[in-house]
Amino acid sequence: MRCSKCVLPENTPNIVFDENGVCNYCHTYQKFEYKGESALLKTLDSFRRPDSRYDCAVGLSGGRDSSYILLKLVRDYGMRVLAVNYENPFTVPQAKANIENAIRALNVDIVRFQDKNNRHKRIFRDTVNAWFQKPSPALIPIVCIGCKPAWLEIYRIAKKYDIHCIVSGGHPFEVISFKREMVGISRDENPGRAFLKYIYSLRKILQNPAYLKPSIVLTLMKSYLFGNPHSIGIRLFWPTITWIELFNYVEWNEQEIISRIKSELDWESPPQLKSTWRFDCRVKHLVDFMYMETLGMTDKDEFYAKMVREGLLTREEALHRLQDESRLYFDEIQLLLDQAGFQNTSFLNEPSSVSVA
Repeated sequence: MRCSKCVLPENTPNIVFDENGVCNYCHTYQKFEYKGESALLKTLDSFRRPDSRYDCAVGLSGGRDSSYILLKLVRDYGMRVLAVNYENPFTVPQAKANIENAIRALNVDIVRFQDKNNRHKRIFRDTVNAWFQKPSPALIPIVCIGCKPAWLEIYRIAKKYDIHCIVSGGHPFEVISFKREMVGISRDENPGRAFLKYIYSLRKILQNPAYLKPSIVLTLMKSYLFGNPHSIGIRLFWPTITWIELFNYVEWNEQEIISRIKSELDWESPPQLKSTWRFDCRVKHLVDFMYMETLGMTDKDEFYAKMVREGLLTREEALHRLQDESRLYFDEIQLLLDQAGFQNTSFLNEPSSVSVA
């Protein structure tokens, strides 16, 4: 069963349907109110500094939204942008090509940085191994903590180049409510307060001793302190650097975004994939596998449910997308695990063997 108004399935955490089949997520949903482009322009203008080489920085992954943010800032708003790229060991080749095409087309400078001593790969192996010892849908995001400390380096780079503004491409439809629900955070919580409350997930972590490995604990601490612009460490050490989410101001329009980055930046997504969302890191394929095995759904279900509520998709269009895009790419998962140095990947051969603790 799916909600008769949006597309959330009955296995969504904490979902309840009324007599008409409409879910509680729909009943409490409030449409997003954009601040407006005039407010954005006023904010951006305040960071134009003739005495500095750059007006702002953008984290560039080669994915859809970060590429568009860079394009819009440079071509539409005339900002002098420094692109910053974390060379994630699990970035797919197409994303790397998109980065090169974007900086060439827009003639922008880029600073790249890597992790040290294969830290990211080790943390990924440790968290995945820990998760499969006691699978829990609430703790699936922990396999992504390896790249969270990258925010720390992005802010360091901004300070080094005397940049007071970082612009990102996150948008409200990417805030997945059921992930909050599973760790006891209200789905309507303010993003800043919600991030601070992720400490609540500690009780879930303590239920699995495998997460208490020192490397995981240290990375979790670093991620909590510096892994998000809302985090305590970021606000404490860089109070003069402002973080702007462009799609809090202007509408996120999928068709316009894809059309422009393809025509102006020669941007592409991998041809074997049906979706353009978050393809740049292979870890997403494993995350989808984990959600499907524990919940029977992925974050795409809620992503498209929100687009239906916002009037950006019809319910029928969303259902068609979910049917088309919900397949699991085991070849990509195998490549990921090979990259990370896994010796035993037998759990991929028997996906139904995953049992939720």
